[in-house]
Parts: sequence; structure tokens; C-alpha cells
Amino acid sequence: MSAVAKEQEDIHSQIDYCQAQIHHYQDEIKHLGSELHSVDEKLTEFADEAQRYELITNIRENLEKLDEIGANELFWSGLVEEDQVGDQLQKLRDKAAFFERRIKKVNDKRFAILEQLNERQTAIEYLLEEIEYLREREEEAKHGYIIEREAKPQPYRAMVMPWTKKNEDEKKYRKVLFLTLLICILLGLWIPQLQLPIPDRTEVVEIPERLAKVIKKPEVPKPKPKPKPEEKKPEEPKKKDKEKKPTPEQRDKARKKVQNKGVLAFRNNLADLLEDTPEAKLGASASLSNKGSVAQSVKRNILTSQASSSSGGISTSSLSRDVAGTGEKIAAVAFSRVESDIGSAVAEDRPLSDGPGPSRTDEEIQIVFDKYKAALYRIYNRELRTNPTLQGKMVLRITIEPDGRVSFCQVESTDLDSPTLVEKIVDRVAKFNFGDKPGVPPVTILYPIDFLPAS
Repeated sequence: MSAVAKEQEDIHSQIDYCQAQIHHYQDEIKHLGSELHSVDEKLTEFADEAQRYELITNIRENLEKLDEIGANELFWSGLVEEDQVGDQLQKLRDKAAFFERRIKKVNDKRFAILEQLNERQTAIEYLLEEIEYLREREEEAKHGYIIEREAKPQPYRAMVMPWTKKNEDEKKYRKVLFLTLLICILLGLWIPQLQLPIPDRTEVVEIPERLAKVIKKPEVPKPKPKPKPEEKKPEEPKKKDKEKKPTPEQRDKARKKVQNKGVLAFRNNLADLLEDTPEAKLGASASLSNKGSVAQSVKRNILTSQASSSSGGISTSSLSRDVAGTGEKIAAVAFSRVESDIGSAVAEDRPLSDGPGPSRTDEEIQIVFDKYKAALYRIYNRELRTNPTLQGKMVLRITIEPDGRVSFCQVESTDLDSPTLVEKIVDRVAKFNFGDKPGVPPVTILYPIDFLPAS
């Protein structure tokens, strides 16, 4: 028997076995189908009974509510004694539980039958795929044939690789190495024996005569004579008209015309800001003082702090726009200013807590955040390169130790859609140093940070 015929016989036997398994599973499916039908009939029989037990359950729940509020006599009056109400309710519970167990048992049996049916159907599908594969192999075996050849011994070839050691090359290498070492040794012994003559420093060294080169001075060109300027006739001075002084009525009209034009239109832009207390303080010790400085001359007065770092607050660089009049009349102009204890403070530091002992003030904490504000915005600007629309607010919970280091920092809340930015900001704030302040207890604060892209 050839190998092809033997392979075809094996394929036929496998196909017959798969078909027998399929018939067996089909018989089991029929048997399980009949069992499922009987179980469904039982469930339909329980349907009417289930409605009755459902009504009993609802009545029992209402009776239990009456029992809870102590109103059993509304229903049980004249039927049972007061102490037997609990027994009657328990009987109703037992009946409902018994019926639920019966229903559950039938449903469990139904689910088990459905699982067996699914298993048998899956097995039949697998066997059908196997039969399809075997028939494809049978078709390929019909067109196949075997090629038989006689095995001939292969000639021997020496396997010479680049890293294989060769005797002739090794001998040449050793000869060259020996000759090179011998020459180096001989030179090393002979060179130290050579003695150079010591130069005689008493000999006079002849210095050659220097060569001189004559350089002629360049001729300076004579200056050209300048033309004589023409004499201009003196102009006769014109008679000036006598200056007319404006009347008070003309001054009022001119003031009304220009009071809403040019720079004067912005003179009252900060009036409300100077009188109202800001809602979001940079520091709790920042205060509003109506005691202003008196100007001495007509010049721009820019309100700045005396310290090197700013505490933020209201920009007052435009207050000089409200200057009017002459230098002699401006000496009595005064205005409100926002002062901070970074420079010359007006109000005392307000502690963060009302307890005894020293504490860190809001202003001190704000100064440190202003110091590191540029570092935080550098991190934010790097994230803007990947997400130009990134903006939002972050609230940090920070614990500051007496030595100024941050022992705890986490995000309390944020609406920033960038976990990477949030993690970098938390890591950077955790490295802040608020300065050593002995005798201060650890302080835990909530600090908000707004991130908005530059317009």
C-alpha cells in the first residue's frame, strides 16, 4: 500500500469518527429539549400560583408596617390575640419562602439544561469544522505524489572560517614579532650609551647688523580755501500780539470738551479699585491705606514696593495720568495706595491662626509663591506646546514645617485636563522652601493656582 492510500484511509476513519460524535450529540440535544419543554410547562403552572403568592407577599409587607407603627388592631382586631400577630406573620413568610425555593429549583434546572444544550451545539460546530478540514486534506492527497531519490554520500569539505587558526600564518606572525622585539631591545641598549657634547656658553654670538628701511612721509594736500559766507540781512522782529487771558467761562467750556478725550478719559478707571477692598488678597496682612503721599513736583508717581520682590496686587503705574495743573499747584495732590509689609507696612501681620504663639502669615506664604511663580509658568508653557487650549484652576493642600520645607503636597481639586502638568506642579511645589521660622507649628493651607495662556 502506497503512502498516499494510507493517508486517505486515515482521513476516512477520522471523518467517520467525527460523524458518529455528531449523531451522538444530536441525540443528547433531543433528550435535553424534551426535558426543557417539561420544565417550561412547570413554570407555566407556577405562573398563576406566583400571582397569588405575590399578593400574599404584598399583604404581609403592609401588615409588617402596621406592626412597626403599633397599629395591629386595625386589621387583627377580633381575629387573633395581640401576642399571636408575630406568629401569623411568620407563617406568611414561611409560605412565601417555600414557594420561592420551589421556583428557584425549577429555574436552576432550566439553566443547567440550557448550558448543556450550548455545550453540545458548540461541540457539533467544532466537529463540522474538523470534517471540513479533513476533506480538504483528502482532496490534496488525491493530487499529491511521492518523489523518491537515492541518497548519495556528500564529499568532505574542510570548514575554514576567518577566525580559524592556521599553522603557516601563526609561524609568520611569530617570526615578525620576534624580530621586532629584538630590534627594540637593541635600540634600547644602544641609545643610552650615546653622549652629546655640552655646548660652550662662553662663545660670543655674533649679532647680524640690522637692516633699516627709509620711509618717506606722505605729502599732506593743502586745504582748499573756504568760500566766504554771504552776509544775511537782519530780520526785523515782528511785533507780538498781546496775550489775551481766558475768562473763567472759556476755561469751563474747554475743560468740558477735553475731560472725556485722550488720557483724561482714563483718570477715574481705578477710582473703585482704590476705595474697595480686593476680594482675593495676596496676603492676609496686605492692607488698604487712605493715607497717601503728597507730590512735590509735576512728575509721574509709580507706586512700587521697597523690597526686591513684588507682592502683586493692584498695578498703580497709571495713577500719574490724573496729574493736572502747574508745578506750583500740584504740591497738595494726594491719593490712596495699597501698601504691603514687604516694604514699609501700615498694618501688623495677621497670623493664620488665632492660637497662642507665632505663626506664618499669608503674606509670607504669598511672597514665596510669587518668587517661584516663574518656575511654575515655565512648566505650564511647556505643556502648552502639546495642548494650546490647556487652562484651568488647581487647588493644592500644602503642609509647611517650621524649618520651611514642604512635608506634604497633594491636589485637593483641579479642572486641568493634563495629569502630567498636575504631577509636575505638585513635584515642584513640594521643593519650595518657605524659610526657617523657629517656634512656629506646622501649617496646612489650601492654595489656588490659576493657569491661563497668554493672550
